[in-house]
Amino acid sequence: MLPKFSVRRPYTVVVAIVIVIILGIVSLTRMSTDLLPSINLPYALVMTAYGGASPEEVETVVTGPIEQALASLSNLKNISSISRENMSLVILEFTSNVNMDTVFIEMRETLDMIAAYLPDEVGTPLMLKLNPDMLPIMTLAAAVEGMDISESSRFIEDNILHEFESIEGVASVSATGLVENGIHVILRQDKIDQVNATIAQMLAQMGIPADSLPSIELTRDMVAGILRGQNFSMPAGYITEAGTDYLVRTGDEIRDVEELKQLAVMVLPVPGLRPITLNDVADIAVVDNSDTMYSRLNGNDAVTISIHKQSEYSTADVAGLIRAKMEKLAQQYPDLEMVALMDQGVYVDMVVDSLTSNLLVGGALALLILIVFLRDVRPTIVVGLAIPVSLVTALVLMYFSDITLNVISMGGLALGVGMLVDNSIVVIENIYRMRSEGASAKEAAVQGAREVAGAIAASTLTTIAVFVPILFVQGMTREIFTDMGLTIAYSLLASLAIALTLVPMAASRVITKEVRQKDRVLRAVQSWYAKVLEFALRRKGLVLFIAVALLAVSIAGALSKGTQFFPDANTGQLVVRIDMPRGSTLEDTAAVADEAAEIISGIEYVEHVGASIGGGILAGPGGAGFADSVSIYVLIAEENIRHTNEVARKIREETAHLPAEVTVGDYGADMGSMLSGRGIELIVAGRDFDTLEAIAADVADIVASVEGTRDISDGIERSEPELRVVVDKDKSIAHGLTVAQVFMELKELLSAQGVTTTISVGNIDYAVRVLDEDSLREVTRADIEELVLETPQGTVPLKAIADIQEAAGYRTIRRENQQRTLTVTAGLEDGYNIGLVSRKIAAKLADYDVPDGYTVKIGGEQEMIRETFADLYLMLALAVALIYLIMVAQFQSLLSPFIVMFTVPLGFTGGFLALFLTGNPVSVVAFLGLIILTGVVVNNGIVFVDYINVLRRSGLDKREAIIRAGTVRLRPILMTALTTIIALITLSFGVGTGSEMIQPMAITTIGGLIYATALTLVLVPVLYDLLHKKDRVEPEAE
Repeated sequence: MLPKFSVRRPYTVVVAIVIVIILGIVSLTRMSTDLLPSINLPYALVMTAYGGASPEEVETVVTGPIEQALASLSNLKNISSISRENMSLVILEFTSNVNMDTVFIEMRETLDMIAAYLPDEVGTPLMLKLNPDMLPIMTLAAAVEGMDISESSRFIEDNILHEFESIEGVASVSATGLVENGIHVILRQDKIDQVNATIAQMLAQMGIPADSLPSIELTRDMVAGILRGQNFSMPAGYITEAGTDYLVRTGDEIRDVEELKQLAVMVLPVPGLRPITLNDVADIAVVDNSDTMYSRLNGNDAVTISIHKQSEYSTADVAGLIRAKMEKLAQQYPDLEMVALMDQGVYVDMVVDSLTSNLLVGGALALLILIVFLRDVRPTIVVGLAIPVSLVTALVLMYFSDITLNVISMGGLALGVGMLVDNSIVVIENIYRMRSEGASAKEAAVQGAREVAGAIAASTLTTIAVFVPILFVQGMTREIFTDMGLTIAYSLLASLAIALTLVPMAASRVITKEVRQKDRVLRAVQSWYAKVLEFALRRKGLVLFIAVALLAVSIAGALSKGTQFFPDANTGQLVVRIDMPRGSTLEDTAAVADEAAEIISGIEYVEHVGASIGGGILAGPGGAGFADSVSIYVLIAEENIRHTNEVARKIREETAHLPAEVTVGDYGADMGSMLSGRGIELIVAGRDFDTLEAIAADVADIVASVEGTRDISDGIERSEPELRVVVDKDKSIAHGLTVAQVFMELKELLSAQGVTTTISVGNIDYAVRVLDEDSLREVTRADIEELVLETPQGTVPLKAIADIQEAAGYRTIRRENQQRTLTVTAGLEDGYNIGLVSRKIAAKLADYDVPDGYTVKIGGEQEMIRETFADLYLMLALAVALIYLIMVAQFQSLLSPFIVMFTVPLGFTGGFLALFLTGNPVSVVAFLGLIILTGVVVNNGIVFVDYINVLRRSGLDKREAIIRAGTVRLRPILMTALTTIIALITLSFGVGTGSEMIQPMAITTIGGLIYATALTLVLVPVLYDLLHKKDRVEPEAE
């Protein structure tokens, strides 16, 4: 019907295509560009602060109760937690089909119920959704020539940060390395004594007894309260007078340091005695934390700026606006240097450009194959129209389905470009054949398209059917590959419509001259193939044996290369994390960081190096929180991006001697590390920490004994030595004290006064901290032992009611499903595969006797591989079933589809052989290529068997029909296979940035098609001859 309509109404077809092209152009200009599809991860985080608490206290007081309360949430799959000093983090994983908005409502209600049972010192639990937008889209390093770190920090904070915050699509801007200003108010007893002496002298001169006024006594709490109360401004309400509304504001704020110094802290009722000011009793100094901050760009002081985008905005668009702003600021401030150390937008642009180039080159090569086979430009032009029109139609449907241009959807278009011409090739080849047999142009166009319409419709549906099972799987597989499935489905449906409308319409007007078959090479190939086919039909057993043997060998060979989640991506952007031993000073960390940065700067292909470690909010003397880790950002020049993995390897080798743990990784581009990290992870779970440590040590030894592992860690994170004050409850209660009261006394001794208030001078905010001479002195163990506690009966030394013990605590306490865990980790040596190494570790663990009540399981990337492959196996099984059912509907037979399904293992054989020969492991991407092959390789079988049935119904006997169908369908089968293969050649070689993520899929598709095409031409006829018993069929039969 469609072919006849399109030939009779050509202008209608042309108008429809023009409309589609216009819509496609509009859609393309409005589609956003991102690295990955929008991923709805079923994860939630609960962060809770508990200042001054040890990891054990955090676990007992905060983490445990929160875990216990949240464990009853609906659709909860897994719950894990991390307890550290001052902080609790609970990570919740839900089933993939859950509505996270509903989950958050339920979580908030649950947390509100338990909030009343948590201590007052515990902060309000903060809930967060885990999603890729938590990673910054750009990390910059900024420095100003001629300024020291304090000046450049102030300049960047005042003039640069708000410029980035004002960009459309930017969600937040944060900076590391900014110098924070503060004011220390240090009470001095000698000054207070001097004031008391002065007052006594004045009283004596006035004849007033000195004991008539008490001596001045000021504490930190008293002064802090005065500062908070006096530095106050708040609206009290409104009044209306004479029709005008007036805001009544009470108080005012301190505006500068001099005003702070002259602030009255006490007024005595003595005539002639001026108020006592803060400057009379304290030293007031302006300070900053520049000595606790570290941020570098190419060896110089700098500020590191991280920029996050809003989720609904395109990565490429927002990154482009940020780069434009950087250029504008560089022109405005010539001394300002800014370097993008990590830029997702640049990588996204390179990936899209690369995949677009691959798509165009693949399409051109596919057309070249048509010219070689048809030896005529006219039908090639007709078929060539199918590619751009199908792609434009797919873009329109992608836009209305909210699919972005990303590495997955673009990979789907690049993968499908060779298949877009398959339907048109079958149609045009049949039209071409009919014209050569003497049919008129219009007759050949209508009849040629109509004759193969059922076959190409079935072949299109079988290819699309492999993506339908995505609806039945969960997790990352569905989130990521839905875009690819829809993209390929849209383009193939468009190609089917074009093959049945545009192609016959155009052919009826282009192929008007008489066509004569004059290809001697083709006739020679057909003659040779007929002889091969006759031989195979006589040696059916040999053909079947070879096919089965090669399938077994190919699977074994491919699995010998191991498994992998996702291929490594060359982004040109690396992050080197350096973890120093616990307790390292800033000077130690900075020295190692400087040495590492210098080493990395000298490595070939490295363009820029930035580094930063945190110093936290302004700390008092002796209380600075020195960082013991540093992140070094490494930027590789764009033209050398293919050397990213080589640079990472050299960094590991050349920093191995440093007295720290060095980890090198891609900046957020590796999808496999999004949730699980990379490398080997084994999770040891149980209750008793001593037993866990023993098991973890044994497991670490087992891992170390496996070839290919490096940087083994037993997961035991010891903190600095700690003093445990074990209070004797009987003795303490005898003095009227509880353990909690003893704790409060100790906390008062050990903690410095927090920030009291903030004053603003110009545009600089100063955090004011009140200290005394005791807080400036470092507290020793002797001070704790000699601490005298106030009791209702008087006083008692701490050592009289408590035993002070030295012990080693834990820096981090991890739990999974409310059980304590230790995670044994290891990296992989270059050239080793995580699947093979994990397999060897699992084999050795099988012989290890794990104590009752404890478990050891492999987690991390390998667990994600296992879960994802389980989904892929389900997809494959469902795809095979759907393809078979579609063919049953097409053939109206159970036997013919069964014969065609034997092309599926042929595709697998070729795909596994291709992986083995190219040295690629079986990854998620490669396996998805095998699933796609399932729908592609049956197409040639459908065309073959369908034509055999047509010939048999026309009166030919079985053997004659098989040979005749093979020689006639040889050319379209070879053409459709070769166009798809050639179109994927550039992707299979990993040409261009980002193509390495799709490369395994291209390799399996090419290998599978080559092998399956060759064997389909032999195996399908053999099986048809073997399983169809009747030599002839009646015209009305199958």
